[in-house]
Amino acid sequence: MHARLSSKGFSSFLAFYSCARVQGPQGSRSFSLHRPQCIHNKISRVSARGLGQRRSIHASTPLRAAEKDPYKVLGVERDATPAQIKKTYFQLARKYHPDTNSDKGAQDKFVEIQAAYDVLKDDKKRQMYDQYGSTSQEPGFDPNAFSGFGGGFPGFGGGSPFGKDSDLFSQLFQGMSGMGGGRGFGQASRGGDLEVSIRITFLEACKGTTRKVNITPVVDCPPCSGSGLKPGAKRSTCSTCKGTGTRTVVIDSGFQMASTCNTCSGTGGTVPRNSECSHCGGVGKVRTKNTVHVDITPGVEDGMTLRMPRRGDAPISGKGTPGDLLVRINVTASKDFSRQGNNLYHKTRIPMHLALLGGKVRVPTLDGDVDVRVPGGTQQDEEMVLKGRGVPSPHGGDSGDLFVAFSVQLPRSLTDRQRELIQQYADDIEGRSSGNASDESSDDNGTASFTRSSPSPPDEGWMNRTWRGLRRATGI
Repeated sequence: MHARLSSKGFSSFLAFYSCARVQGPQGSRSFSLHRPQCIHNKISRVSARGLGQRRSIHASTPLRAAEKDPYKVLGVERDATPAQIKKTYFQLARKYHPDTNSDKGAQDKFVEIQAAYDVLKDDKKRQMYDQYGSTSQEPGFDPNAFSGFGGGFPGFGGGSPFGKDSDLFSQLFQGMSGMGGGRGFGQASRGGDLEVSIRITFLEACKGTTRKVNITPVVDCPPCSGSGLKPGAKRSTCSTCKGTGTRTVVIDSGFQMASTCNTCSGTGGTVPRNSECSHCGGVGKVRTKNTVHVDITPGVEDGMTLRMPRRGDAPISGKGTPGDLLVRINVTASKDFSRQGNNLYHKTRIPMHLALLGGKVRVPTLDGDVDVRVPGGTQQDEEMVLKGRGVPSPHGGDSGDLFVAFSVQLPRSLTDRQRELIQQYADDIEGRSSGNASDESSDDNGTASFTRSSPSPPDEGWMNRTWRGLRRATGI
């Protein structure tokens, strides 16, 4: 049984700025914001009626908001930095946005704030205002300084009122339904993305693996094929917008705002009472449970996100491309390795005699343990590189390397025999006799002195005797 979706989840709540169309002497331009959202957070209804499917802003008469002091409108000092102005602007825009503030004067205040910010965000316009006051914002005052307006009123002109801040505005209002999976003019409707997280071991991340994940995407209701109607029923013309899919709000200042009809969500039609599909309740969409096999590429890292196209939600209104499934990879840390890029790092302990004399030590790799030859005289933290023993590149190409660092372990205690051999080694290094322990005495001044015995017979070299003794003592 498919899970029925609440019709409240599809009420239109498109942001005021999500689509603007400006009419002026230089023609019309438009802009849109698009930000994929997770379906667990919000699902917006998308209309299917051309330009009417997005809330639009139209300039009917020039607004005189620019005549007000933009510094006072935003409540900032004249020496405020651009960052301070931007921060204050976003705070005020959120407070007075028509979709979040139902007060009568909120719309006028919002436009006033936008016009003020349009002046102060541009260094050239701000400089002109500081020098000439509000007169600098009058049409025709200095056309060269305002070529981007295209005859429109301040704040909209011939281009986007938010300019390069549109992405920041998208983040500011990302909590509003209607922004998720949004689209601009002439673009096909797209469903929302689904997000899931899976945890894998370090070895699985390096070698690759497959996981099963359970998802509940939004799909067309099977019985009504997404229409929301029971068999034989037809949609009625929306009584609010008369089938246009939009409604127009006229503000006292003469500013008109065309927005998406909330009753039909811009479709121009509604499902008549008692004509709803019994399976989806007239919504036209349901959630269904699916199991997806996720192939994890060898070499993925912790925090990576795999994108599976067209595995997400179907568009809420009309037909279009489903969203994607985003799989976030969480990798459990390894006890044996640390990773930097495609290279692996392992630290192995070796005893003192192995560091001195050389030998073999067993170290782990991604393909199992291998024997590594340790050269004599290996120093603390000295590294050996095993080529190609690292992590495969997730984008193709050669694998990384495995770096093995040696940690020399010194014994905490010695037997008498071991101490004697070490003492002989020390005596030889320091030039003392290795035959007997040094006899310590004191001279008249109380200074310690040493009496050395005669050298050992030259028939056998001292080094040979010492190494042979070390091997007997350590068992190698």
